[in-house]
Amino acid sequence: MSRPLSFQQIEAFRAVVLTGTTVAAARMLHTTQPTISRLLGQAQSATGLQLLTNDRGRLKLTREGQHLFEIIQVNFQGFERIEKAAAALRESGAGVFRIAATPSLGQSLLPVAMERFARRYPHIRFNVQTLGGRQIEEGLRLGLYDIAVTNKMIEGPEFDVTEVHRADAVCVAAVNHRFSELQAVDLPCLSDQVLISLPSYDALEMALRDAFTNAGIACPTTIETTYTSSICTFAARGLGVGVINPYMAFVFKDRLCIRPFRPKLPVTTYVAFARFSPASELAQIFFEELVELCKVDWYMAEE
Repeated sequence: MSRPLSFQQIEAFRAVVLTGTTVAAARMLHTTQPTISRLLGQAQSATGLQLLTNDRGRLKLTREGQHLFEIIQVNFQGFERIEKAAAALRESGAGVFRIAATPSLGQSLLPVAMERFARRYPHIRFNVQTLGGRQIEEGLRLGLYDIAVTNKMIEGPEFDVTEVHRADAVCVAAVNHRFSELQAVDLPCLSDQVLISLPSYDALEMALRDAFTNAGIACPTTIETTYTSSICTFAARGLGVGVINPYMAFVFKDRLCIRPFRPKLPVTTYVAFARFSPASELAQIFFEELVELCKVDWYMAEE
């Protein structure tokens, strides 16, 4: 009759599989070889299965052992994620206000909000991480951030997400570009330009590509880059033009020609919390600060 496996038995079995011998497994777990052998025997007895065979001094998995090991590995990945989260919390400190943001918001909207927030709480310590959407989601799941600010809708029952602002994309070019003579830039204006674009999976980039398709206009030659700030830098150098969120355009406003773009392509800003962990008082206040800031087109008002 099978019995439940203890954590020590599971850990010993996994170590033997990863290292190939009980001696190496003992070194991995900082214990003795007899202890590993005893735990391994207990694991096989508890399961009622032969999990390993001896092949010229090295232990190899049986079919049943392989299946069990695969299940154990999945669960150990969860333990490793917990350990990484604990390490990150130790590094940042429990008293630090932890913010995650996409790179463009981390360089545009977020500094404005942080400046206002810091005036109210001058002794606050910030830990700000600029990350991609998937990394932000994973970090929220692990409890690494108090609040996240992103242009990508984060979906899932484990998240509490609020839309705080919606704006329209703009076209950016060098200050001496012929677009400076226009009131607005439309799709036909781009047909003979080098378009500096974000990767194809970016939401704004997908909307722009759809606009070209719907208008029956071929998409121009592109320079692809990862960050909106790079689009601004390249455009300022006259390497091409870009269609970007207005927040980053504001940051580079002294170096760029910025014009409204048609058709309108919406850019939405969201604030997200982990639903399993209620927002702290500071996080709630920071959220309210963001909401107030986004009630006006701050990136235009401060020009």
